[in-house]
Amino acid sequence: MDSTAATGPPPRRWPTRIRCAVIRWAQDRPGAVSVVLALSIAAHALASWRWTWLNPYKALATESQTGTAVTIYAGTAGAAALVAGFAGVVLVFIIGSQSPRLRTFRHRGGASLRRNWLVVVAEPFTATLFGIIAAVTQTTAGRAVAPWIFEFAVALLVHGAARLLWLLSELVEIVAADDTLVERQETSVPLSRFFPTRRH
Repeated sequence: MDSTAATGPPPRRWPTRIRCAVIRWAQDRPGAVSVVLALSIAAHALASWRWTWLNPYKALATESQTGTAVTIYAGTAGAAALVAGFAGVVLVFIIGSQSPRLRTFRHRGGASLRRNWLVVVAEPFTATLFGIIAAVTQTTAGRAVAPWIFEFAVALLVHGAARLLWLLSELVEIVAADDTLVERQETSVPLSRFFPTRRH
């Protein structure tokens, strides 16, 4: 007899357990991930003042590059607005759907699902706002701060878009399972065709 079958699967090694725990934490705590991103960008900005080679935005901070920087920042704001609009459409579809599997998904997701949906809609809108603020700041005396505002906007945009794609992949699987069930019901042959009921 196989000893592995008797004792079950081997326990996960600690790197795998840590990775799984971090992934679960990131999935369930989107707001905490946003705070970590904000602190990371603040640390990057502070470190770049001491070690200038860490600053990739030195060229954008000059007055001669104001037009280029404003274009980049405004483009980021536009992209974030598109993501926010798409997230809102998907959210309305999920809220209004009466599919049994989607209702189960909403019920089991609970507070974690609600937090994720709020983040995937709120963060792209926030990124839009910060992109506009960065563009305006670039034209003022605070142009040295504008790139870091832009970096935060990009981080929020990427985080919100990545989380939206993750949720969308889960929804695609649910819809595919629903379609498979409907197809089976439509192609199934009722037993009455083979065993007709007798009339008395």
